[in-house]
Amino acid sequence: MTEGTMAMRVACRMAAAAALIAVLPNSAADAQSRTITLTSKEGGPPITGELVAYEQGVFVIDRPDEGLLKVESSTFTCAGALCPPQYVVEGNTGNNDREAPRAASTTFGIHGSRTVGTTLIPNLLRGYASHVGASFEIEPTEDKAARIVRLVNADGSLRAEIDLQTRGSGSAFTSLARDAAEIGLADRRMKDSDLEKQLAPAGVADLRDTENEIVLGLDGIVLITHPDNPVPNLTSLEVAQIWSGEITNWQQLGGGDVPITVNSFGEGSGDRAVLLDGLVRPNGRDEKQDVTRWKGYQDLVDAVMADRGGIGFVGRWLARTNDVNLVAIREDCGLLSPPTDFRMKIEGYSLSRRLYAYKRPGALHPEAQAFLDWTLTDAAQPYIKQSHFIDRDLERMRLEDMGMMLIHTAAVEPDFNGPQYSEMMRNLRQADRLSISFRFDFGSSTLDVESVRNLRDLAERMEAGEFDGQEVMLVGFADSIGDQRTNTQLAMRRAQAVRDILRDAVTAGTEERLRMVPLSYGELLPLSCNTTDVGRARNRRVEVWLKVPETRRIASN
Repeated sequence: MTEGTMAMRVACRMAAAAALIAVLPNSAADAQSRTITLTSKEGGPPITGELVAYEQGVFVIDRPDEGLLKVESSTFTCAGALCPPQYVVEGNTGNNDREAPRAASTTFGIHGSRTVGTTLIPNLLRGYASHVGASFEIEPTEDKAARIVRLVNADGSLRAEIDLQTRGSGSAFTSLARDAAEIGLADRRMKDSDLEKQLAPAGVADLRDTENEIVLGLDGIVLITHPDNPVPNLTSLEVAQIWSGEITNWQQLGGGDVPITVNSFGEGSGDRAVLLDGLVRPNGRDEKQDVTRWKGYQDLVDAVMADRGGIGFVGRWLARTNDVNLVAIREDCGLLSPPTDFRMKIEGYSLSRRLYAYKRPGALHPEAQAFLDWTLTDAAQPYIKQSHFIDRDLERMRLEDMGMMLIHTAAVEPDFNGPQYSEMMRNLRQADRLSISFRFDFGSSTLDVESVRNLRDLAERMEAGEFDGQEVMLVGFADSIGDQRTNTQLAMRRAQAVRDILRDAVTAGTEERLRMVPLSYGELLPLSCNTTDVGRARNRRVEVWLKVPETRRIASN
């Protein structure tokens, strides 16, 4: 079996298995929206069914009487809301608002977030150019927020000319609404206001939780202070009080007698929105009017480095390359949330964020689509890392590295279960935790969109033999709403659901080489306080732990 065939097989089985465990509130309406009809260009009866997956030129359709059916797409046209644009014929697009592929122009726009567009997108375009055998060049303009990127084929012909504009995350949806860009970049998720004020008036539907929402990578907003500032961490309330002007001197926080200077960005900044929506506004405060505002990221960093009383915030990607003090977040229940790569990869840091690319429904410029497809491959990950963002490479952590979490669980959690805690310590103490998590909706075993992608990635790693000879423990955790026994049972169902999906996604030989064990420790080891919706959502998860089975350890000794 070739690598490409294996990848397609895993992806298709993953999509089908994921569909089986999803609990959808309007299943009949959802099935209708997924219905497509394939018509052969060579004649013959049409094929109608629910689209389960589309990978590498193959439709996977669920037909009520025949089960899953794979159809090679090259000789078919497609009608339905979820049809890939290259197979759509005019008048058969369902709900797609672009009824035919885009004109064969070499020019298209990528507009939006400064965080995503300043470094990450140019590096990804450079990697994509290398992938397709083209050269890469970037040309500044008189407008500091606009650049021209050109991809030139080996024969000298222009492959693509990209209008790259970085005016903030909000501008992504303005440009998509005006059809001025094929791709919109955002360092925060699309908001209801983006839909109501920008997209809906232009006839564009909600892009969230659809194929038009792509996660390019991960990052986190970090609070930064002068390198000599002795204050190591702040609570969310203290941050809110600093930003609102209630706390004005570091002496009030255990530091020196130095006035606090608050540095921020303009209202269109996605970074600012993450900070205010994550820490300040939930505490009933907002940013005061007399903060020092900056347009450039490095300008803000330089200002903090030059001012002993300065405090500001930037993406973790920029903080890596500057000698600033990173401030951990101390949650209300006492848990520390440090801005480490591992915490951000598992989205357990208080100000973690996903970096998004959005596109309008329907046909996309073919070069723009090919670029977006490539950004999700393994080949793109080194370029994400070079940009100082969080890539998808797996890191490992030992149980003993979780000191504060273990202490908090035993000393603070009201529903602490001693025997369960001892069992967890025995099972995990000689294991490594991987930097990958699967998260669920409240009270259900429904995975979110990014978790389905993580499962696909894990299945492909299993197929490649990366974990051969090890025991794969799928460890479920829950929030603290409800009683401890019920939460333990729910976390076990989630762990079993992940195990079942993985079993369906890998070959029989792979399953034999690996022992996949579902476990549940309910409310133990919370990543965040269970006092907020956001904290509880972080705690509803299944983790992946690896260890050498006991029998093999004994044999090796």
